[in-house]
Amino acid sequence: MAPRLRADTFTAALMLALAIYIAYEGHDLGLGRASDPGSGYIQFWTGIIMAGLSAILLVQSVLPSADKSGIGAPFADIRWGKVLYVTALLVAYTVALEYLGFIITTFILLVVLFKTVEPQGWGVSLIGSALTTGVAWLVFVYWLGQQLPSGSLLSGD
Repeated sequence: MAPRLRADTFTAALMLALAIYIAYEGHDLGLGRASDPGSGYIQFWTGIIMAGLSAILLVQSVLPSADKSGIGAPFADIRWGKVLYVTALLVAYTVALEYLGFIITTFILLVVLFKTVEPQGWGVSLIGSALTTGVAWLVFVYWLGQQLPSGSLLSGD
């Protein structure tokens, strides 16, 4: 009896094709060496990993003996309302970042997340938000030497 094609068979085949394309384009950009990576190094290896995972899913999806009854089990307990809520907050964060800057916007986002997603007390929310924002700022500005948005409302632009 021929194996029945499932939706994940099509998805796996599509992802495998995309992964091969990503790896090919990364290779064209130049791999370099592990000690001196080229511009395509990460893209190439990402494509290779994606291809491997897609190939595993493709093989599993066409095996007739595979039990597909629990295929959605990892997603059964997800609170989709909270996923959409956090996604909306992140979209608002990206919009506000340009106007309020990194420090204020990140602090506000974290306070809202601490208070609403898995509610914490005000002390934990404020201190946790301040520490996380401060550490992120130190990492990006001092350690990595990156410039973060200062906000057009605060700089008068």
